[in-house]
Amino acid sequence: MPDSGIKNIYKERINDFKKKESSIKQRILWLGLLRFVSFVLFFVGVIFTIKEFSWIKITVSVVWLVVFWGLIVIHVVHNQNIKLVQNLIQINKQELKALSYDFTTFNNGEQFIHRDHAYAYDLDLFGEGSLFQCLNRSFTQAGRTFLGNRLLNPLLDKQKIEHTQQAVQELSEKIDWRQYLQATGKLVQISPDDNQKIKLWVKAPDYFINKWYYKVIVWALPLLTISSLFLLILGWLHYSVFAFLALSQLFFASVIMRRTNKEQRLITEETAILKSYHQLIQIIENSSFNSFELNQLQQKFYVNSNKQPASNILKKLTRIIDAFDSRLNLIVGLLLNATLMWDLLSLMRLEKWKKQYGDNISRWINAIAQLDAFCSMANFRFNYPEYIFPQVANQLVIEAKELGHPLIFPDKRVDNDFRIDKPGQINIITGANMAGKSTFLRTVGVNLILAMNGLPVCAKQFNFSLMHLFSGMRTSDSLKENESYFYAELKRLKQIIDELKSGKEMFILLDEILKGTNSVDKAKGSWKFVEHLIKLNATGVIATHDLTLCELENQYSAKIKNQCFEVEISGQKIFFDYRLRNGITKNMNASVLMQQMGIFPC
Repeated sequence: MPDSGIKNIYKERINDFKKKESSIKQRILWLGLLRFVSFVLFFVGVIFTIKEFSWIKITVSVVWLVVFWGLIVIHVVHNQNIKLVQNLIQINKQELKALSYDFTTFNNGEQFIHRDHAYAYDLDLFGEGSLFQCLNRSFTQAGRTFLGNRLLNPLLDKQKIEHTQQAVQELSEKIDWRQYLQATGKLVQISPDDNQKIKLWVKAPDYFINKWYYKVIVWALPLLTISSLFLLILGWLHYSVFAFLALSQLFFASVIMRRTNKEQRLITEETAILKSYHQLIQIIENSSFNSFELNQLQQKFYVNSNKQPASNILKKLTRIIDAFDSRLNLIVGLLLNATLMWDLLSLMRLEKWKKQYGDNISRWINAIAQLDAFCSMANFRFNYPEYIFPQVANQLVIEAKELGHPLIFPDKRVDNDFRIDKPGQINIITGANMAGKSTFLRTVGVNLILAMNGLPVCAKQFNFSLMHLFSGMRTSDSLKENESYFYAELKRLKQIIDELKSGKEMFILLDEILKGTNSVDKAKGSWKFVEHLIKLNATGVIATHDLTLCELENQYSAKIKNQCFEVEISGQKIFFDYRLRNGITKNMNASVLMQQMGIFPC
């Protein structure tokens, strides 16, 4: 059963956050009442002032107006807080369901399904009830993509795996931090289109800042205009000079109006996105990490030799954008453009910021995505504390004790010990239908993927070598490519041979070689194929019903090891224990199963 202590943690957190939610709701009610009272008092003050003018009455009315606006600001903050708390409640409720192996509320990564991938389709890494759906808690599309790509392309570097293990372990212990980041991420909801818009804006060529005459105009005209206004006030200059200069600025603003409006539309969309990232970056910057990987990621949010924080840089951009938005007010826009060349100045400030800092945005987005994915991985570690971090071995290929499939409910799961001592060893596993051969192959494969991603595995002990994984378990025909099932299977086997010939260290998982041909041809072809694998020093596991393949152990005792899943048949009853044993299976069950299903009489 899932750890009851973990369930209790989530239940306690739900209760705590519900209390916070209730408290905030009460405050919002009081704020609404106070806001109404302050507005009424302001209105009353205005009426009394109209009836009988008094500076005291005006002052009191202004004070109540300030209180009213202050309460509105506080109300907005409380609304944000209650949404954050509601997200935290939802997150913990989802985790309670996940502990019961219900992952339906999480993205299943079906966009990553590739039937031709070396192992992903065979091992059910993506789709409903998949390993990805079990792992995934990402709040950004970039985070989901990073996690999906890691499962498709696991690490083959011992140090990187160990660094990831340390990062996952550290984050697993920071449940408050993880969930706060996740809840904030859900609040801002950054889409893939948003990231694309930012990239397009950053890559767009600069137009004004690289031309010297715009630099002259943006300073010279405002200086002359303001100077003429000052001289006009002193009575030393005719108003026509000021009017001419002001109209010149407005004329220039109209000339660049089309470009200005286009930039305004673009930057208005970016503002909300960048403000969202700003919230996430601040959480990351204000954190303290011990592990190498997390520290490296955190450093990506500091720019230049003076280590300027990304949050400060984004704050600068926000200020520029907010100032630029002043032009949207018709009167303010006319005054600013008539005196300060406001549109041109704002566009040049934006281009300057983009030139100085724009290239960093992709790095920040990627770092957030990686942290997002690491939080998913850490959540997996937190939910299954009984799983262990594996160790990379130098000699043996794989040694596992009490190895189980992480997606099978513990009450139904049967764990097995498994070992392959050296490269070049192939374990041939025989067994009756439904005895557990295919499930065991997936168990080995899925745990190897977890191990090579720095994640804990479903075992009591797990040592492994770094190797490329390749499987052939679920071949299908293709009408689109006019391929038969048998031809598709041959193509898969050819891929394996080609990869081995290229010199790659590979671990192979094969389920029933040459299923698409007759039994005699199958036995002959399978024998020759396995012999070829032996010559190429292949390593892995082959599950089969073909008992003749087991005879290869007599010829190649140093390379072939026979194992099996046995079944007990008592009359018309079948008993499976799903225990892996050494040797060759003695019982098959197809006829008994067909009788039980009424396909033919007893």
